[in-house]
Amino acid sequence: MLDSRAGEELDRESQAVIGVDIGGTHIKIALVDPSQKRVLRRDRLKTSADRGPDAILTVLTTALAELRLQARKNGFFVVAVGVGCAGLIDLARGVVLTSPNLPGWVNIPLGQRLEQALGIPVFVENDVDSICYGEYLFGAGRDLGDFIGIAPGTGVGGCLIVNGKVWEGQGYSAGEIGHTTIQPDGDRCLCGNHGCLETLASASWLVRRAEERLSKGISSNLSQVPDRPGGLDAELIYRAAMHGDKMAQGLFHLVGRSLAIAIANVVNLLGIRSALIAGGMANGWDAFVGSLHAELERRLTMIPYTDVRVVKAQLGDDAGALGSAYLACSREALKTGNWCPSGNSFSPPMATATSSDESDGKEGRGNDK
Repeated sequence: MLDSRAGEELDRESQAVIGVDIGGTHIKIALVDPSQKRVLRRDRLKTSADRGPDAILTVLTTALAELRLQARKNGFFVVAVGVGCAGLIDLARGVVLTSPNLPGWVNIPLGQRLEQALGIPVFVENDVDSICYGEYLFGAGRDLGDFIGIAPGTGVGGCLIVNGKVWEGQGYSAGEIGHTTIQPDGDRCLCGNHGCLETLASASWLVRRAEERLSKGISSNLSQVPDRPGGLDAELIYRAAMHGDKMAQGLFHLVGRSLAIAIANVVNLLGIRSALIAGGMANGWDAFVGSLHAELERRLTMIPYTDVRVVKAQLGDDAGALGSAYLACSREALKTGNWCPSGNSFSPPMATATSSDESDGKEGRGNDK
């Protein structure tokens, strides 16, 4: 439901933005009043990625149109939509070039299709950039300075915040930590590489390993879990680990060790000494954080371990949608030159191309969660 105060507080229409976070498992939507830094409504949809892009976009368009109508009835006029999407993004054109965890999403003109359906500006970003943006503005990233954001979920996305901006690198390719190699002879990732962080720390691979071990007869209380829709999931494995299940604990130990190795590599290479863990797997923090810190201390041989901070994201499902919404604010302001949410003093950390010559052909990074 919309915030009941919305209609009571305003005697005229107020500008609002919609933020969307399209992940491999869920789509999160937030209607935001940027002037008050307030989420007015939250929606959550199943991505059902196997349905393909057309079916997903139909459901999403319907949900956004309905939310826009409800906002109007409550005194808010939606001026822009920001969408964070898992995958490799052409930022200039708003096109999803490919997404390992969204089958069939190849050269999908996401921004154009939503703009045509809604009749308002739509800005498309990588989903983990949006998550880090939200945490940087309002969450656990506010006082970290430079940091690496890691978002293990369906896959593992990453984002680098440097000097208050997302560091995109050449071709918008920086931050792809989920596809850095942790085990050279490890399992083959969906990206084609072997031993990616994603194959060791994502929820989908956590479940896969649990199912493999159970099929081999390895003892675990998870073998006694009754059948349920969707089968085994990361939450059940987390609960088992917290109740002393050795197999489940071993799986989360692998998650923590793998994240620590990745973080140590970033610290040693770039001198960045803070990391933020977001994404769905952050909910399993208590099951892997001990292993993470122990492995990180072993790996950091060149600098004091105590100089490195690793924090859990604070905003949960709101992070991506909030980041997308506020990014839409800044992009719409830069695009039109005549709109910016009043009373909002944030400094957008997202780098934005300033001319068509600079932006043409540039692509966003391929993160997924």
